[in-house]
Amino acid sequence: MKKSNKAVWLSLLLFPGAGQLHLKRTRRGLAFMAPALAALAYLLNDAVDQANRIADQILSGAASMDPVALAAQIEAGGGNTFWANVAAGVLLLCWIGAVGDAWWLVHREG
Repeated sequence: MKKSNKAVWLSLLLFPGAGQLHLKRTRRGLAFMAPALAALAYLLNDAVDQANRIADQILSGAASMDPVALAAQIEAGGGNTFWANVAAGVLLLCWIGAVGDAWWLVHREG
């Protein structure tokens, strides 16, 4: 696989900015990676907090182990959905932007 194609695939399949790092464009790669990592960390932290809340409710007897009830409780959330949506949007924009930028760098350089 040519180095150019590999950069686009790395940004697409591995993580935003990986293709830029592969092309030795460190600052560009970090510009995509930093906000993507922050957004991913927020989303993972939110998911762990929600799992801990549900586990505490189960252990205290406030919630049942019924899968349907648990699914409804997960769907209802309880976290800050606005910020979770913002974080998901940032992650998506970083991913799309990194792929587009890697493609542009590859085709600009020939």
